[in-house]
Amino acid sequence: MSRARDWTHPETGQLHWFDVHSMATDGQLELLADVEGLDIDDLIDSNLSSREVLYRLNQFSNLIPSEVLERKRARRELSRIVPVCRLKGDDCEGRMTRHHFIPRWAMLALENYGRYSPRSYCTIPLCMHHHRYFHIRDDQDKSIASLLSDEERKLAGHLLRSLKRERPAIYELMAGGEGTYEYQLVRDFQLGHFRQRDSQSGMARSAAASEG
Repeated sequence: MSRARDWTHPETGQLHWFDVHSMATDGQLELLADVEGLDIDDLIDSNLSSREVLYRLNQFSNLIPSEVLERKRARRELSRIVPVCRLKGDDCEGRMTRHHFIPRWAMLALENYGRYSPRSYCTIPLCMHHHRYFHIRDDQDKSIASLLSDEERKLAGHLLRSLKRERPAIYELMAGGEGTYEYQLVRDFQLGHFRQRDSQSGMARSAAASEG
């Protein structure tokens, strides 16, 4: 049986093809975000397959509510002011997204999550292509510390300390996931990378060794 399935956009009439045995591509996630009027960052976190995207598009294609069209129009207006990808600057690929530098699923376990939940506090801009890179488990460097501002670095350290104190099981789970973004995050925390910039002093690393 063929792996390919097609879907026609109800607004534009454009035909799109899906390999239902593979993970969703960047373009397919952007298409689903447009059609459903969703935040692209939430779709990235969902780790959807092409089959799942196609199913949702088919469920939605009969009628697009007017409020969704309005949200799409508003997003297009906002997209004219495009932030710069922290990882690759102007040399980036795909739509700009907001990356939670402390994973949202871990932040939700904290007692005071609501205080830091606004995306303006706990995310940084990354293009879609490089955002997805951080969610892939492999042996590539996934350190985020050098991409953060001083305030973001301070917040990351605070949230990880809180996680270690309030939810030690989650902290240990992250620390044991070698090859993941979460593992590198905890490792950087243990080395003191969220206390001050590496270029200022190596003292922060040894000072934080006991903290991690």
